[in-house]
Amino acid sequence: MNSFKVIASSSLLQMKQSISRSMFRFCVIVQPIMTAFIMFMVYKDRGYEDYVAYVMLGTAISSLWGTISYSSAGDIERERYMGALQVIFTAPARFRTIMLGKVLGNTVWGIVSMIISFVFVLLAFSVPLIIKHPVLFIIISLIGIISFIAVAMMLSAMLAISRSTRVLMNIMEYPILILCGIMFPIEIIPVYIRWISYLLSPTFVVKLLRMCVFGIEDWSLFYNLSLTLIVVTIVYIGISIIGYRMIDTKARINASLEVH
Repeated sequence: MNSFKVIASSSLLQMKQSISRSMFRFCVIVQPIMTAFIMFMVYKDRGYEDYVAYVMLGTAISSLWGTISYSSAGDIERERYMGALQVIFTAPARFRTIMLGKVLGNTVWGIVSMIISFVFVLLAFSVPLIIKHPVLFIIISLIGIISFIAVAMMLSAMLAISRSTRVLMNIMEYPILILCGIMFPIEIIPVYIRWISYLLSPTFVVKLLRMCVFGIEDWSLFYNLSLTLIVVTIVYIGISIIGYRMIDTKARINASLEVH
């Protein structure tokens, strides 16, 4: 029960701290609108499927990804810069529990950002969204959010023991948008790097959500992709657990978490 209180308190504090930053407000409110407009200009002369796949879903997923994963990874850098990282680590609550609360707090704003992008696209461009499998769409969306949370936890664990946090944080957003087929089909990516796409959970989230919207012709493929998404998410969770154990060991031995 104490862990739930820690997570809830950490989430609430994170939400207040995040939205107080002007850059974060820009990422949550303005960036989804700008991205939606740019994607609309790119795909305005294409068919309905491309419009929904890349303007509606692409913008929404990119907003969710950026807010959850990018900002959650950045929290490590901010805490280190303020000299609070070692204080959080030595708190009575587990370090990974506090960080989970931070990630969940950013997740709430990520969902808000995703809703903003949906509403803007629907109102500004007047193209309806018809979802053929709404229940499955909601289920896959929830699994996708859990997977993004797992990615954020994995990244925060990896970046906590890295000296190049700021560099890694700033270069990891757009490669994901490219490699996962969020802004355009991954089939146009060179074959020799396409295998990387299938190590990243957003690839499967994108494919599954589009299948839920346009209709599922191959149910076995849908189930296989869903299972793969769940397995990849579990792997991410395992890596994050190992990462936080490494942090715990390294910090206790070297007593210099703030400079790792």
